[in-house]
Amino acid sequence: MADKKGDALKAAIPAVLARTPPKGVSATRKRWALAVAAASDIAQWFVLPATIEGGVSPVEVGIDAATAIAILIVVGFHWRLAIALIAELVPGLDLAPTWTAVVLSLPVEKPALPPAPKESPSSGE
Repeated sequence: MADKKGDALKAAIPAVLARTPPKGVSATRKRWALAVAAASDIAQWFVLPATIEGGVSPVEVGIDAATAIAILIVVGFHWRLAIALIAELVPGLDLAPTWTAVVLSLPVEKPALPPAPKESPSSGE
């Protein structure tokens, strides 16, 4: 019986994901978030001896918390940001520019197209 429920759940997940496209961000918001992420990654390199410990370093935690809050304010919640925050707390992995990489991976909204002009019927035909 549990196997049937598991199969039904596995079948339902792709259907739900197909109906919910990823939420994109505007190009302007992505640029602002990229500036915040790059500044954070660069700041972590400048204070490297204090941030090498990863999640046990109060400096590292402070920089990452401020970065996460700033990016959340700019682009809103995306699961990728939670993954980046977890990666930043791992010693050694926090040396990679994870904030910048995650912001670069966010989808950009396509601008809405203006409505097509209505064609008027020709009077001569």
